[in-house]
Amino acid sequence: MGAPPTAGRTSTAKPQVTVASDDDIESDDCLPVTPQMIVEGMLFVGGADARALTSREIASHIRDVDAGEVDAIVAQLNDRYRHDETAYEITGDAAGYRLQLRPELGRMRDRLRGRTRIAKLTPAAIEVLSVVAYRQGVTGDELNRLRGSQSHAILAQLVRRQLVRVERPATAPRSARYHTTDRFNQLFNVKSPADLPRSEDLDDS
Repeated sequence: MGAPPTAGRTSTAKPQVTVASDDDIESDDCLPVTPQMIVEGMLFVGGADARALTSREIASHIRDVDAGEVDAIVAQLNDRYRHDETAYEITGDAAGYRLQLRPELGRMRDRLRGRTRIAKLTPAAIEVLSVVAYRQGVTGDELNRLRGSQSHAILAQLVRRQLVRVERPATAPRSARYHTTDRFNQLFNVKSPADLPRSEDLDDS
């Protein structure tokens, strides 16, 4: 058994880091809160809405930890994830860090989110979706004229799949106008329809 600490001895143990919050946890049964736990927890919560968190933002919630230390903690967590062969990893870009599934599990994620159903769209449905994507606010009559055939049934199908949404102006004429949705942006990996490749195939002439 080691000798008890003596007076004047300097402890080398790193002080426990706690969340900068007014609510203290007062339970002997709770595990000590470490910086790694806080970083991982924040990224888990942030990942729920696909929002990235910067090092500075994370550090602002942890006492005595700066942005550089957060970067080091992220590297440590990723090393642990690789060693444990977990299904997730922390990725970083200009927007910040995210906790997400590894790329090799993308097919499973897409299946769970229903993305593979997009591949089952008929050529006519893909054509209608393309016109709506490039001509945001197009009406059903305009779409029929551009395609040379009726499109209302296909539009209804795309609305059910949450790829297209309907808007009606407050003033007359109140013709329904069609726009792509946030789900469309996510499925086709664009921030907005403006990021879609431009094409000359949609000219009226």
